[in-house]
Amino acid sequence: MKLAFDDFQFDIQALTLSKDGRKISLKEKPAQILALLITQPDKIHSKVEILEEVWPGRTVTEQVVFQNIGHLRALFGDEAIKTFSKKGYQWQLPCDPVDGKAPAVPESLAPDSAPISADPSVNTLGEDSAQNTANASAKLPWQVIVPVLVAAAAITGYFALT
Repeated sequence: MKLAFDDFQFDIQALTLSKDGRKISLKEKPAQILALLITQPDKIHSKVEILEEVWPGRTVTEQVVFQNIGHLRALFGDEAIKTFSKKGYQWQLPCDPVDGKAPAVPESLAPDSAPISADPSVNTLGEDSAQNTANASAKLPWQVIVPVLVAAAAITGYFALT
């Protein structure tokens, strides 16, 4: 899956970046951070979460996250990634799928929570929640569905931590 933003295209699976059709050299760790941020743009990603996703099982300092975010900002501009004090980082640039499909979240980054419906009249907690969610999803474009699913995952994760 490729996503386009500004003059860039990013292949989420291959972790490759191009600008105006020319390949841009991007090291593996910044590319993994970019994949995490860009596939879940409505979520604020904590330094701890980024460390666990990008450096699993390794002991590295939070400074490495700061350095890699700085590298990404140097490429895309300061407005691309917003810092939330003591919370984390969030992708800010609008992205469009290059091939018309919704962005595929890499398996290691996929949320564990069940999807919720963007339609407040749909009861996703009841017995018919799967059917209701499917009906609501059929009526909504992916630009609405993906952020709702990401927000649901973030909220679930937040409450799991508290």
